[in-house]
Amino acid sequence: EAIPALTTDKAINLFEKYKVFTKAELESRAEIKYENYSKAINIEARTMIDMATKQIIPAVIKYTKELADTINAVKAAGADVSVQSELLTEISALLVESKSALKALTEVTEKAAEMEEGRDQAVYYRDTVKTAMDELRAPVDKLEMLVDKSMWPMPSYGDCLLYTSDAADDLI
Repeated sequence: EAIPALTTDKAINLFEKYKVFTKAELESRAEIKYENYSKAINIEARTMIDMATKQIIPAVIKYTKELADTINAVKAAGADVSVQSELLTEISALLVESKSALKALTEVTEKAAEMEEGRDQAVYYRDTVKTAMDELRAPVDKLEMLVDKSMWPMPSYGDCLLYTSDAADDLI
């Protein structure tokens, strides 16, 4: 949102008055900043898509299978499975939400990449792609709190905050 300030009449007059930049140089810098922003968000979105597709969703599916097997075993033993069933239902709903958000993020990221570089593309990345990223992150953050730590494919926020040498040994 600050990039257009580079090319206001006031900014151009100031930079030209003191022979720092010409109008063309300021416009060029603004374009480069738009391109850099777009490229950074594109990399983040594609990384997020890759992580969700190859790591998070498979880990959640594996955990739901294990949870379903546990429900069957506990039920066969004649015990109450209401807590496990409720957890499985919640995780399955979040998995559906994650998959839907992943699809939406993939679509808008592909559309953004096809756009001509510049201000319009950067605004699309900010308003549409970044919003889709947030919509994927929301259910994944909830899943991180529910899925067994041993099955979660990456360090959790807690692991990062409470990083110790013992935790480092576990990650290696």
